Amino acid sequence: MEKLTLQQMEELLAVHEEAEFNMDLDATLATLVENPVYELPTIGWHIEGQAAVRETYARMMAGSDVKNVWADKRAHAISDTELCREAYVYFDTAEGRRVTGQYFVLVEFKDGKILGERMYMDTSFAKAMTEMLGPDFGNVPGVSKLEDMVPPPVPRLDRAAAHAANQNH
Repeated sequence: MEKLTLQQMEELLAVHEEAEFNMDLDATLATLVENPVYELPTIGWHIEGQAAVRETYARMMAGSDVKNVWADKRAHAISDTELCREAYVYFDTAEGRRVTGQYFVLVEFKDGKILGERMYMDTSFAKAMTEMLGPDFGNVPGVSKLEDMVPPPVPRLDRAAAHAANQNH
C-alpha cells in the first residue's frame, strides 16, 4: 500500500468533496476504490460495495442540499494511509433551525483512492444523517447493521491485569 502525504490526502479529499457539493455522484464515486467500505457507528450502519455506497451518497447529497450542510475542519491527523478529520458541521434541522454539530471521520486510502470512511457523529448530526438516509436505508443491498459485522466480544477478564499485560492498549 503506497504512503500518501497529508497534502496528497487533502488534494484527493478536495476533489471528492467538490464533486459532492456539485451533486456529481459519478465524480464522487470516481475518487473511491472498486469496493469501498463505509461505517457509521453512531447510527449503526456498515456499507459495502459500489452500489451501496452510491445509494448512500445519493441520499446524503440530496439531504445535504436540503439541509444546507457545511463543515469546518478543526483538526487533521494522519498515518501513511489514513487521515482523521474532526470538524464542526452546520445544517438546518427538520424544525427549521440552523445548528452546529460535530463529527470525526477516519478516511482510509489505497492506491491513490479512498478505500472508505468511518464517521462518528454527535447526536444532532446523527439525527440529521438518519433523516437524510431515510427509514428504508437498511433495506439497501450492501447495507448491514454494524453489530452484525464487528468481532464478537472478548471474554470477561481481570481488566487491571489484562491492561498491564497488553502493549496494544
